[in-house]
Amino acid sequence: MGATYLPSEIQKKYTVFDGDKLALQKRRELAVTVKSFKEVRKLADEWLYEQFDAQVKKAIQTNGHFAYEGHFRDAATLKTPRKFKKKGYELSLIFMGLSDPHQSELRVIDRAKQGGHNVPLYEIDANFYGNLVTLNKYYKLFDEIIVIDTSKSLQHQILLHKRKSEILFYTRMKDQPEWFRKFLPNLAKLIQKKENS
Repeated sequence: MGATYLPSEIQKKYTVFDGDKLALQKRRELAVTVKSFKEVRKLADEWLYEQFDAQVKKAIQTNGHFAYEGHFRDAATLKTPRKFKKKGYELSLIFMGLSDPHQSELRVIDRAKQGGHNVPLYEIDANFYGNLVTLNKYYKLFDEIIVIDTSKSLQHQILLHKRKSEILFYTRMKDQPEWFRKFLPNLAKLIQKKENS
């Protein structure tokens, strides 16, 4: 879903690295020959980390684009963006938010019913709140940020599109969802400043 917001030239030439999907595929593949679920998960995770590291290195060596889907729930998860930044890359973040962790839990349940990967409740909570706290604190690391409300499945709403110091688009503060106002006060201040100028 997030890939559809990428520039068309990147969508045509590059595949988004989706670790959750790749890990699920690898676990299914390994489960045919490895009988221990714990071992399957361990081997799939090891394979996934190797693939991710290899693709990051390849992108940097070839000066290519790299897009991946993931969580930014603490400062440690910014290691990869910082690696690209250090090499002179511009960073873009497409952040898709939901109204609350319960809504996130329901989306995970629906995905699991359709054969997708499941996520424990404690991970859902950690991802939901951690992502918001990290974005609010470290948003300046990214050259471009697009924040999207995906609470309504079929009607996504762009809440903020910022590139460098310029706000290209914003939803007025009075129309912002509660989760944006409550958990992203630093970004809310940017919009308030724009509204007051």
